Amino acid sequence: MKIAIPSIGESLTSMVSDTLGRAPFIIFYDSSNEEFNSLENPGFQIQDGSGLKISEIILGESADVLLTREIGRKSYSALMKRHVKIHLLKSSGTVISSINKYLKKQKVIN
Repeated sequence: MKIAIPSIGESLTSMVSDTLGRAPFIIFYDSSNEEFNSLENPGFQIQDGSGLKISEIILGESADVLLTREIGRKSYSALMKRHVKIHLLKSSGTVISSINKYLKKQKVIN
């Protein structure tokens, strides 16, 4: 499973960004091999359409799941159309702690 998560920094120990469109980075974590990569968000500093810019990156990287604190309507719609599962985080924390909580919850459900 490939997980996308907006981040303030480029590493797994970085804090999760409070916003999707305005996050400086997006981190992609592959749970099958426990590898990650981070990409700069080109929409980080633009006025309008920042959410759609990062949504294009998420779709381009073929993410299965997005973990985020918030998401706009346009981004939500674009990602749902392509069957990206969206999970809203209730609290802030590091990228890796948020990923681990999500994966642990998925094991309990399955």
